[in-house]
Amino acid sequence: MRKISRSKWEVDGNGAVNADAITNCMKTNGNTLSFWRVDSENEISSAILALAAANDNLDKMDVVVIPEAIFQGLEITIVETPGTTACDKFAHTHRDLANLTIKELALVADVLADKIRSGGTTRYTLGKLRTLLLSAIEDKQLDFNRLSDGIKKKLRPPPPSEPCPTCGAIKQ
Repeated sequence: MRKISRSKWEVDGNGAVNADAITNCMKTNGNTLSFWRVDSENEISSAILALAAANDNLDKMDVVVIPEAIFQGLEITIVETPGTTACDKFAHTHRDLANLTIKELALVADVLADKIRSGGTTRYTLGKLRTLLLSAIEDKQLDFNRLSDGIKKKLRPPPPSEPCPTCGAIKQ
C-alpha cells in the first residue's frame, strides 16, 4: 500500500502519467520507494494507522494497494525495512522497493497509474483518520506523545470557548 496525492495522477489524453506524479508521489530516498505491506483487507486499517502516525500532519489520505506479486513479476527488489512510525506494533509491515533505477521507477509508475485509472484508490477523510488514531490511542496501540505536533493538534479537542462577560453565553 502506498499513499498518493490523487490530483497528481491525472493522465493526459494519450494516457501518459504526469511528471508531477513521479516527482511528488514517488520521491525516492537511497533509490528506494516506501510501501506498507497488507496481506488482507483486514490489515489495511493497520497500515493506514502506521502511515498516518508517521506523518507530520493529519489530512485526508488517498492510498492504493498493489499486490506484492506484481512487483515481484517485474523483478523489482522488495526489502523488509522497519517503518518510521509512532505505531511500533506495525513498523514491521513496512517494505522498500529497492535498488531502483529510472527504468524500474517508470514500471512502478505505470503499475500505480493503471490501478488509479481503474478506480483502485481509497480515500481516508480527516474524520476517519482522527477516529482511527484516537481509537488506537485508547486501545494503547499508539502513544499520543510520540505523534508529531501537527497530528497532536488535530487530535486534541478545541479549547472551550470563554463565556461572554456580559451575558454568559458561550461563543461558538
